Amino acid sequence: MLPLTLAAALILGATAPGTAPARAPVSDHILIVTDVSESAQPTMPASLWRKLALEYVGARSVTAEDGTALPDDARCRADHAMYAVFATFDRAMRLPGFAQDTSRAYGIARFTVRNCLTGAVSPTKTVRIESDPITEAERDREFNAERTWERAARAALARDPLALGSVARIVRVDHDVVMLENGGRFSINQVLRVFADADAKRYADPVELIVLETEGKYVQATVVGTRAPHVGDYVEAAPP
Repeated sequence: MLPLTLAAALILGATAPGTAPARAPVSDHILIVTDVSESAQPTMPASLWRKLALEYVGARSVTAEDGTALPDDARCRADHAMYAVFATFDRAMRLPGFAQDTSRAYGIARFTVRNCLTGAVSPTKTVRIESDPITEAERDREFNAERTWERAARAALARDPLALGSVARIVRVDHDVVMLENGGRFSINQVLRVFADADAKRYADPVELIVLETEGKYVQATVVGTRAPHVGDYVEAAPP
């Protein structure tokens, strides 16, 4: 069995020192629906919020559209998406008794994620956004959106990354040892299950795995039992 780091290099090829991004893009296809509340529309254009949401999710392959709800399972399947994300932006009201700078605007970004393979929906993630100091003239004009929200939103979202879930793909099978990609949230000795094939067709009787080693987004696991999984299969954490 090749060491984890060597096997990963053979699969992906060597990366020049210093070129790796701080956060690797999500490799699976993502469906993103964005919405800006009526109260926020005077200062946050829909196109700017869509751009910020796309950057935040960080997917290599994405479908982006406007909407008012999290896509359902049928919409997920139609788009061949691994995840669906509903991203909304609202203005935050000033609350009496709370310390808020009157020279700043306040916003709330919300993100709800559906795992399109399992159907599981995450609790909504909320990120509060505080603008740079602005004048009254800048506060309610769309052409000032970049100054009001863009830099502040990027900074706030970067401090609080979005976790899409714990689904991984099998990229190598060596007898009873498998290598997974995109499994960075798994831990050693954790029990996993191979729940769908490469075409996302769910298995009636999932194969179980136990994590042996983790390194970055790669994971080595051993197969429980005698049945063998296949390259391309989908893996998730086994329910408790």
